Amino acid sequence: MVIIAIAELDELLAGRPALPRRLGALLARSSPRPLDVACWLAELVAGRALASAPLTRRVDAPGDWAGTWLRADPVALTPDLNAVWIRPGARLEIDSGAALELAACLAEEGLDFDLPHPERGYLRLKSLPECRFVPPGEVQGESLDYVLPSGPDARTWRRLLNECQVLLHQHAGAAGGTHPGGLWFWGGGSLPDAASLSPRVKRLIGVDPVLRGLGEWLDLERLDCLDSAPPLADALVEWPIDRSADAAANLERLERWLAPLWRRLRQGRLDALELAGPRRAWRLTPGSAWRVWRRPLAHSE
Repeated sequence: MVIIAIAELDELLAGRPALPRRLGALLARSSPRPLDVACWLAELVAGRALASAPLTRRVDAPGDWAGTWLRADPVALTPDLNAVWIRPGARLEIDSGAALELAACLAEEGLDFDLPHPERGYLRLKSLPECRFVPPGEVQGESLDYVLPSGPDARTWRRLLNECQVLLHQHAGAAGGTHPGGLWFWGGGSLPDAASLSPRVKRLIGVDPVLRGLGEWLDLERLDCLDSAPPLADALVEWPIDRSADAAANLERLERWLAPLWRRLRQGRLDALELAGPRRAWRLTPGSAWRVWRRPLAHSE
């Protein structure tokens, strides 16, 4: 089996009037299934939901990842007349005054905040709160009001978000706006015994910290770079889009890259091919690849 994971797949497919021929046939003839956007890469590799925080913690702090963790990532907040908009991927320097004050503020709540990477912070927890946290993949382009924590413990975590936002706003003003606007909580949990899992692939190709954590934890071969040719089997590939090109050009490039895998699948030399984004995975087997009566999709239906 070969799994092609594309974080931006939904954006590439959205609104396309037509898809390249082979890609349209793949989507039409495959069996789709939903994925949990908070842990989609772990689902693809391990076959079950796994918390992102301890997986990435294993990469960022290799000697201190056991237990229960919650991500607390710097995010940019942009207010306008109607709402406050969130953009993940902001950075906070590890030894900055803002990071030290955040740690002190959260310590008053009994929370241990650690920032081993400028883009990834962590809270050590005794147990998971009764609260749903929205992952970064669902907050991009959303108003803050619609993605706040929800559940029995939500009031506490909304208050903490607000206090962190106020603290970082003060530092941003003093530093000329170079600091992020807040922290974002998500991905909480702990990891089961690795021996209880049966990985779906033997090799991971990509640089996402979740993939790196999975590779180390499950003792899988891992490569950073994608070769020009697709892998033969037993691999998950994090397929990189070209951000300088538009959606149509990226889909055409993906179409060409898929060609040898498509041929091997139809010839029975590959047992399965999966194309996945954060919300859905499409699985194609040699038998389903010959479902010629299924019309290729003209758009992302």
